[in-house]
Amino acid sequence: MLQLPARTAVIVIDMQRDFCSPHGAFARAGIDIAANQGIVAPANAFVGQLRAFGVQVVWIKQLASPHHMSPAIGRRLRRAPERLDLCRHGSAGAELAEGLQVEASDAIVEKYRYSAFFGSSLDQVLRSGGVQTVVLIGTAANGCVDSTARDAAQLDYDVVIAEDLTGYTDAALASASLKNLDRHFAFVCQSTDILSHLG
Repeated sequence: MLQLPARTAVIVIDMQRDFCSPHGAFARAGIDIAANQGIVAPANAFVGQLRAFGVQVVWIKQLASPHHMSPAIGRRLRRAPERLDLCRHGSAGAELAEGLQVEASDAIVEKYRYSAFFGSSLDQVLRSGGVQTVVLIGTAANGCVDSTARDAAQLDYDVVIAEDLTGYTDAALASASLKNLDRHFAFVCQSTDILSHLG
């Protein structure tokens, strides 16, 4: 049963132009971004509704720079060279997707690895606000959402994932990841379930 303790934050993962825009790096490489693009507008509406309930909003931005590119990462990306150009620091592709509205009360956290917690200030931001529960939305279900959910669970946060607001470029991998996360690390549900609980 879905339970949200008093202090909740919504973490919006990697909703950036390179992943979600028809002019971004993924689309230019011929990758199907329909699922990512399709959640931009509903994710923005969902965030606005949660913000109105007093939920802390945290936007996660994936970044890449030569200073954070290790030889190991380069070797792992040898079969996906288009990912080397994703979200370059200072590029248009690293900006949040068109249609997403950031308010002054929101936090923006930058990361250089899959998990939004690894090497970032996210845990400090959440602890400073007394957050107990994190609601995850964004992309990709089998990559950065998966990694972030696992780390959040290991850090003793209650983890909720809005399945209908979670993007992907491979539906089969996304489905398998969400099923596994629901079994071991998170409560996977629909965004309407979350809104109904808060309401």
